[in-house]
Amino acid sequence: MSVRSSIEDTAVGVAKGHDHGEVTELHILRALLTKFGTDGAGVTNKDVDDKLALLKSASSSVIAISAEAATVLARVGNEEPARIIGDLVTKHFGEVATAKLSLTQAPTESVSQETPTSEVSAETLKKAMSELNSLIGLDGVKDQIAKLMNMHEANNIREKQSLPRIPVGLHLVFTGSPGTGKTTVARIVAQMYQAIGLLPGGQLVEVDRSTLVAGYVGQTALKVQEAINRARGGVLFIDEAYALSADRGAGFGDEAISTLVKAMEDQRDSLAIIVAGYHEPMQEFIASNQGLKSRFQNTISFADYKTSELLDIFKVISGGYKITLTDDVLKAIEKYFDEVKPSGDMGNARYVRNLFEKMYLNLSNRAASDGNIELHELVEFGVEDIPAPDGVKKPTIGF
Repeated sequence: MSVRSSIEDTAVGVAKGHDHGEVTELHILRALLTKFGTDGAGVTNKDVDDKLALLKSASSSVIAISAEAATVLARVGNEEPARIIGDLVTKHFGEVATAKLSLTQAPTESVSQETPTSEVSAETLKKAMSELNSLIGLDGVKDQIAKLMNMHEANNIREKQSLPRIPVGLHLVFTGSPGTGKTTVARIVAQMYQAIGLLPGGQLVEVDRSTLVAGYVGQTALKVQEAINRARGGVLFIDEAYALSADRGAGFGDEAISTLVKAMEDQRDSLAIIVAGYHEPMQEFIASNQGLKSRFQNTISFADYKTSELLDIFKVISGGYKITLTDDVLKAIEKYFDEVKPSGDMGNARYVRNLFEKMYLNLSNRAASDGNIELHELVEFGVEDIPAPDGVKKPTIGF
């Protein structure tokens, strides 16, 4: 992908993010700063975002490019980025920002941008990887993603030495039960893709069947395209994607899938699609269309949490709400998990949060039993707050 195309894609993504129907010079400036860094530019991404927030929203599925923005785009690839940034900063932010500029003194100075930009990208990747590794459990997921990123970085090194890139798809399949961290990991992957230069943007757009499928054949393609436009430059995350192939007989699923496959081909350098859902239904979904089979090269499986991991999640939730857990309570909760043996829909973080909320309900009622709730009664769980296993084990609609 050319530098100009990359900047245009990012600018369109910025406009979408602000619900703007037209790409302006400010959107181009934001895209340039994202790609080439803000060191010495006199303004930051936040400065530009603050100005963009003042523009009138005019959300549209089709993003136009203003004449002024088109003129600036024509300069990209033909002039030094620093000079273009300097001109836009001067025009839209005035003398104060111009006084801080060091990049517009001479075209050769733009070379110095490479070091800070690469350093920023390396730091972003490091933070994203650290966030991934800080997640409870998911050892297999962390290992697979680390290996994928190593392959992508190896390709970057080959490309710098004028060697051909080895084909490694950006699109991923996440399989596993709800609540096992798939959306969180997808967001981190989006940040990693941007950090190592695979995608111009790092945004994650999350959708499901209800977002993509319309009530009439013909309208579905428009809804899918709108989601693709919003995710352009970043990652489109489709949860429970298998639901698209479940209604193929009505034509809606076929229409959605064919539109996605076309986008995966046409925008392979500016869009990544991650589909997620239960293991077996996702296998059937991928097998339902030859285009999906050829484009989704990597599947990452999210295992149900172990008892020790469920307990760790409970500790994190309780700590976040500043509720103390004594050793007796921790042992009782661990025993509870061992007896219930939650798995599938139940063996995940959502299940743990439900347990926490039920225990807080019991704690609140216990504190109110004397007709007077006091603060000291609400900051520590007791063993008696843990619900009976039989009561919790019953399936709940929607979980």
